[in-house]
Amino acid sequence: MFVGRSLYILGLLFVFFSIVTLVMMLFSNNANPLIPLFAILNGFMAMGIGDIVIDLNHKKSLENMKE
Repeated sequence: MFVGRSLYILGLLFVFFSIVTLVMMLFSNNANPLIPLFAILNGFMAMGIGDIVIDLNHKKSLENMKE
């Protein structure tokens, strides 16, 4: 459960700081927004994997409670 939550929070932080960086880069004249876009993608993937791990652990704990 710790791994899933930490992945989700880490992905959320990646997305937040990447969006802040992307907005800051849009106001500069000659910035390349490619790196923050890949960081946003990486953050969304980490959030998705964290959510899957949390759901699987929750389902497993519910099955163990039934037995």
